[in-house]
Amino acid sequence: MMTKEFLQYAGFSAPVISSLSCLVMLYLYRRRHIQPEEKPLYRLLMAYFGTVGILWVCSMVYVYCPVLYTRINLIYYIGLFWGQVVFYQFIYTLTRHPGERGFSPVHYLVPLVIVGVFAVWSAFVPFDVQLRIVTSRGEIVPGYEAYSHLFTARLLFRGIWNIIYTALAWWRLLGYRKSVSDYSANADRSSLSWVTLLLAISLSLVPPSLLSALYSKQVLISSLLLLVPQIMLVVQHAIVCYNMAVGNFIVIFYPEETEEEIDTEEQQPDENQDELEQKRRKFERYIHKTRPYLNPELKITDLAVSMRTNRCTLSRFINRQFGMNFSQYINQLRLQELKTLRNDPACARLSDEELACMSGFCNFRGYIRVKKMFGQEKKEQEAVSRKAVQSHSENKE
Repeated sequence: MMTKEFLQYAGFSAPVISSLSCLVMLYLYRRRHIQPEEKPLYRLLMAYFGTVGILWVCSMVYVYCPVLYTRINLIYYIGLFWGQVVFYQFIYTLTRHPGERGFSPVHYLVPLVIVGVFAVWSAFVPFDVQLRIVTSRGEIVPGYEAYSHLFTARLLFRGIWNIIYTALAWWRLLGYRKSVSDYSANADRSSLSWVTLLLAISLSLVPPSLLSALYSKQVLISSLLLLVPQIMLVVQHAIVCYNMAVGNFIVIFYPEETEEEIDTEEQQPDENQDELEQKRRKFERYIHKTRPYLNPELKITDLAVSMRTNRCTLSRFINRQFGMNFSQYINQLRLQELKTLRNDPACARLSDEELACMSGFCNFRGYIRVKKMFGQEKKEQEAVSRKAVQSHSENKE
């Protein structure tokens, strides 16, 4: 039967093992399989796993070797802040729009200032006092009350820091979903649903940190409740490592455009109705002849190059002529293709999964996602129509 001490030791070891394992796996994968624009993502993830590994090693040292921890506690302190910042920079880079400014170094400088202040303060506090705070698991030492409170409040700071950066990551994700829908037609990968799960897990790590304000560290460390955030971290590592390895994401990238080209396209005068109608017929003939929507990885830049135009012009054209964004337009064509295949006797024996892939969907899950999306839009349109009719009837009366 497993003892409580063994479970505590395993709990501290699990995040270290998982983070370092993920670091090694991503390093080996990065050397062979990734695209140039994806390299910053993998570097940031490896930095994140390395930071988390060091952080939890310091946590083990805090519990099992207080003297050593007292000497290296600044490493633990900065790791608390930098781990969350690196993870946010990963989300920022993953959801970054072309032309958007780079990640601000201020996010890293603020923790350095905080830790710098603590380091200077620690230089005037005797080593024995610092060791006593560690060994007593947060005892307030007479004469050093303010320092003792700051020394033991790091978990509370971590919880607050976690909330701030998780909220920032949520905001980034919402903006990304609005932009990627006009860039990629892969509804499954562009949704980044696994990132949503990562952020939910990140928030689940906040309560244990905030509990440090109510209970002493002695109680928290001896409680098996501490295993919950440790297990959640391992799950988080597995999710991010798997999805990055299988490429379950889309980096918005416009390699063929310059700002001058975009500005030139946007400054062109509006065309008359006959010209637009002619362009629409030409565009539809091209789409139905070449059927680019059968490519599950189709991006608007791919279609723009094939049609010898600019992606801004193409995006604006689709929005104006069809009343939908690029992703909606392409996935609507895929749904029509799937309907055609289902009515084809030659495809009668094929499963829905096979038909979905033949229609251009990356997988069956992507098809289900698109089907729900269009179904929801149809319901909303019907609700708006009913409301308009009802309003008209009331006004008539």
